[in-house]
Amino acid sequence: MGEGRRRRGEETGETAPLYKEKNLGEPFDIVARDLAEASIELDAETEGINTWAESALHASLKSWLARPGDRLEVSVAGKIVDLLRLDGECVEIQTKRLDKIAPKLLALARRGPVRVVHPVVAGCSIARLDPDTGEVLSQRKSPRRGDFWSLFDELVMAPSLIGARNLTVEVLLVRTRELRVRDAKWTWRKKGDRVLSRELVEVVERRSLKGRAAWLALLPRGLELPCDSSSLGAALDIDADRARKVLYSLAKAGLMVEAGKKGRRKLYDRSPPKKKGD
Repeated sequence: MGEGRRRRGEETGETAPLYKEKNLGEPFDIVARDLAEASIELDAETEGINTWAESALHASLKSWLARPGDRLEVSVAGKIVDLLRLDGECVEIQTKRLDKIAPKLLALARRGPVRVVHPVVAGCSIARLDPDTGEVLSQRKSPRRGDFWSLFDELVMAPSLIGARNLTVEVLLVRTRELRVRDAKWTWRKKGDRVLSRELVEVVERRSLKGRAAWLALLPRGLELPCDSSSLGAALDIDADRARKVLYSLAKAGLMVEAGKKGRRKLYDRSPPKKKGD
């Protein structure tokens, strides 16, 4: 653990680990070795807010994604990107609020290939630490579990990324570990626990989408069009609210169009193919 994540003793001036492991066992020790073997360490070419304010999860994902020859924190067209591939592809990792980074991604995509990587937490273990000793007091699994379709919770606010030229959206389903400590100043939120860090345990699955055809292929075969959120949700085995976000996002991106209503629900159909020259 880095020096930046140690706390100094009050009397002796000695440094002590932020927390002590306590019978963590699998999958944490095995996965930690796997991540260490799979990760590549790179030196940032540009120091600044990108690295100073970087979260543990963001940093781990950047290391996991890095390939031999990649450049880290590089200035491209006046913008700092997380990774620059040998083939010129810019890679940006965004853990939340894709709408905040959309203008940057679209600007970069006008000059060449861009990949935005968005992690979705499919499972999280929460470790609670003693504020005095740093010892792990308890562990539990978070009831919240995301899946691929959780992506549309973000895209509903950033539909311009869907099918954009030169832009690939990659979803990583990950398992994480969250470290919390009791803090009296935080009693009004998270039941008095303050989150120290969110760490990557493993990448479970990855899926990439590039181009209009790939996004339209998300609609299951045999789905009767026009459809509403209820019928799409049933076909994808997701709730109607999530399906509504899928349809809305695809429509805002120009891939689908509203086609009337069925009761109180809006119907959506595929957009007609664009004519040459449009």
